[in-house]
Amino acid sequence: MACRRENGWKAARKFGAVTGIRTFAGRYQPGVMTNPALEQYTEAKLVMVVDAWPDRNIVMDAVGMGIPVIALCDTNNQANDIDVVVPCNNKGKKSLGLAFWILAREYLKARGAIKGDEEFVEKLEDFTEE
Repeated sequence: MACRRENGWKAARKFGAVTGIRTFAGRYQPGVMTNPALEQYTEAKLVMVVDAWPDRNIVMDAVGMGIPVIALCDTNNQANDIDVVVPCNNKGKKSLGLAFWILAREYLKARGAIKGDEEFVEKLEDFTEE
């Protein structure tokens, strides 16, 4: 998961901590998925980005390797090379916090880590900026 947009860094890091998904908040170093010689090298099955334009390096790496890409997209985003579009406001701190809070909860439910919404103990405030 990658988030180049500064407004989403806190939410992205919290999402990664809660779900255990590797997260690049800030600059994604090119080659992390394509160059096994790098110390940070990782093999991904799926890539999620906050905004396809600022996160285009990881999108291009994923497309080149045939890895599906999920992107949070606002009305001004292009969906080129994106496999799944999640429509939402991907600019604001609070909207990104809410989106990641919901995604983390639903991911944990789908994986069987929690049974229902009431078992999700993370607070929305932990994902949002003040």
